[in-house]
Amino acid sequence: MLPSVLLLDDEQEVLNALQRVLRNDYQVHAFTDANTALEFFQNSPTQIVISDMKMPKINGAEFLSRIVDINNRCKRVVLTGYADTELAKQAINEGKISAYLTKPWENVELKATLTTLIDELRTENKKLSIIKHLKLDNKRLSANQTSMVKVANFIQTDHDNIVNQQQKLSTLNNELLQLSANLVAMQTQDTSGHTFRVAQQSKMLASRMGLVEPQRVHVYLAGLFYRIGICSLSSSLVNAPWYKMSAQEKLMWMKFPQTSAEIINSVSSLTPSAKIVRHIYEHFDGTGIPQHLSGDDIPIASRILAIVIQFDLLVSGKISAQCLSPQEAMIIMKKSLGSLFDSKIFTQFVGMLTAPLATENLEIAKSIGELQPGMILAQDIQNHEKLKLLNEKTVLSQGHIDSLATHQEHTKKVIVAYILHKSDE
Repeated sequence: MLPSVLLLDDEQEVLNALQRVLRNDYQVHAFTDANTALEFFQNSPTQIVISDMKMPKINGAEFLSRIVDINNRCKRVVLTGYADTELAKQAINEGKISAYLTKPWENVELKATLTTLIDELRTENKKLSIIKHLKLDNKRLSANQTSMVKVANFIQTDHDNIVNQQQKLSTLNNELLQLSANLVAMQTQDTSGHTFRVAQQSKMLASRMGLVEPQRVHVYLAGLFYRIGICSLSSSLVNAPWYKMSAQEKLMWMKFPQTSAEIINSVSSLTPSAKIVRHIYEHFDGTGIPQHLSGDDIPIASRILAIVIQFDLLVSGKISAQCLSPQEAMIIMKKSLGSLFDSKIFTQFVGMLTAPLATENLEIAKSIGELQPGMILAQDIQNHEKLKLLNEKTVLSQGHIDSLATHQEHTKKVIVAYILHKSDE
């Protein structure tokens, strides 16, 4: 999906000239009337707004000030005559505009200016995205109120006023979960919701495999905190994609969950979660680490977590050179069934992603071809250049889906959408 730009000029010839220059690189929306332009922007904010400085009813600085009142995230440019350059500079100083171009403009300069502004916007959006995702809310991070109360039954020693104590313990647990998960996300620069998604899907998969509620909660916590030991690795290794690592670096990477397990095990009530994390890189055929366990000797929760983690990393492009569609990721993982992964658990995992139950609440990765109108986005969709295409919580329409398909075809880069599947409970 191309970046969008709104043009305002009272001369149609100027608009036509700008459209000719920009139409191959931008979605262009042109207007000769300021009120009509403002009404459009109110409903469909663009990434860049370009306005003439001198117009009959309103000047460019005033128009762009009203644009700021609607949405101050866009980049704002005025076209001005040489006599108005001082006014344009003043508007920049006052924060009304991001840049100005003189008339007549140079096409090369125009394009370069807009490219710079888009790059600035991309950087700003990335920073905001990091801040946004670090502030993970209780609703996402808790294993849910009911689950935490049930776990409290197993660690509660004082049965006086048990309901009140359980409620307080649940609230404290959720707050500690939020704090701890934020720290892990900050440390690992995880802005994609990877650990939350892994925790959530692992808990649902554990339910399908017949694990009881306390076990499911410990699977959830193991998924949420399995990366906490990544601090034991060098920053260069943390940031290196799997496909660029040497064999020695891959082995070093596979050892970090042991550090995670040691950290998690420092909290006595999380000992079961620590055991799960310790064995996520055991392989089904006994070739993994740290104890070379095989088959059913590997804790079932560790086998569950290993499958969910691998799938999410494949889809997000952390293992290969680019993002993979869910179907491609499944095909790759099928080649390792019986060697790396448990085939019975994998079968249940595929069933959960392709046909989730009405009682299951999770984020599911979908290729563009799988999207349907009415689906709700669990997080923002960004392209490979980190430009936002659609916002979190957007209810997809056929128009959205068609636009995403066109963008994917144009860039030849796979787009993965995370869809929210809500339980009916």
